Amino acid sequence: MTSLLAATGGSPIWYLARSAGVVSLLLLTGSTVLGIVATVRWRSERLPRFVTAGLHRNVSLLALAFLVVHVVAVVADGFAPIGWLDSVVPFQGTYRSVWLGLGALAFDLLLALLITSAVRQRLGYPAWRIVHWLAYACWGLAVVHGLGTGTDPKATWMLLVTFGCVGAVILAVWWRVVAGWPEPLVPRLAGLGASLVVPIVIAAWTITGPLESGWARRAGTPSNLLASSGSSTTPGPTSTGAPPSTAAPSTFGQAPFTATLQGTLVQSAPDAGGLVTVRIDTALEGAVTGRLVVTIEGRAARTEGVDLATSTVALGPPQQPDMYRGKVVGLQGTGLTMTATNAQGTAVTLSARVQTDPSSDAVSGVLRATPGVVSGSTGQGGD
Repeated sequence: MTSLLAATGGSPIWYLARSAGVVSLLLLTGSTVLGIVATVRWRSERLPRFVTAGLHRNVSLLALAFLVVHVVAVVADGFAPIGWLDSVVPFQGTYRSVWLGLGALAFDLLLALLITSAVRQRLGYPAWRIVHWLAYACWGLAVVHGLGTGTDPKATWMLLVTFGCVGAVILAVWWRVVAGWPEPLVPRLAGLGASLVVPIVIAAWTITGPLESGWARRAGTPSNLLASSGSSTTPGPTSTGAPPSTAAPSTFGQAPFTATLQGTLVQSAPDAGGLVTVRIDTALEGAVTGRLVVTIEGRAARTEGVDLATSTVALGPPQQPDMYRGKVVGLQGTGLTMTATNAQGTAVTLSARVQTDPSSDAVSGVLRATPGVVSGSTGQGGD
């Protein structure tokens, strides 16, 4: 039996990218809080100032390390069109350019902060201190980046992590404002005002932006990656799951061809016998237009996903969505290998890579068709 990871939301490298991003935010928050603690000259017998300063530096370096892992994993995953240049040059990419650009800007600022800290003696304390005010901007940009283009902004745990980080920095800022009050008065009042206004603005924007349906489209996701369920307001599948087509049934599916997939993935709860059904219903766009429906049935795996027992595959144009019928013959991570045959006995092998949105049932990906049947498999109907 093979575990269907695609049913639970992404490839291992995408999980690495997401987890590294969350850890980076936590470490960057810790670094910001420790930096504020250092400015109020707090000390204790257990943690003298030199220990706090060393911890602040090491946490910052660790944040940079996890941020590099996050960037490498996102680029290497290849699902979204994000290149190496996009990670360091803000606002020049095609994928959610504003929100991805804020993350690139935060990365650049963190590099600048660490480099200037390394040459602090040569730079001079006044100049170094001015540059270090950018730490607040770096942290704030990272928060907005995560909400604006992250995979999990609607997840309760991610909201708790994000606003927990915001709360920790606010408390640290209040501590700094109160310590040594009231001199200098104007900077302290400015810091207090910012600590009250900025979180309210971020919260209001989050509610009306990332938490609203259709945010993926408004955030700048390319149309070929937008899933038709809740992600876009452009015309999508009809009630039968297929968009208008210009392909005639007689010419549909002449392999080889490549098409994009946009649709939904629904996984049922286990029935009395412990069986789970996963249904992937997608519209095809690109070289061909039509519909691909994959149904997988099996027992819920011990870790995640479903152990494949039986399956059906239906592929065809809108006028005949089951022109080709077959089954799933291979599952690996987010990849599916299928075989299907039409009434004339023409067989095709279908390879699909799908990516799901954990905050919804949307699914998107790429389908590649080649003539014939993969070695060791049959192209007959579903089990």
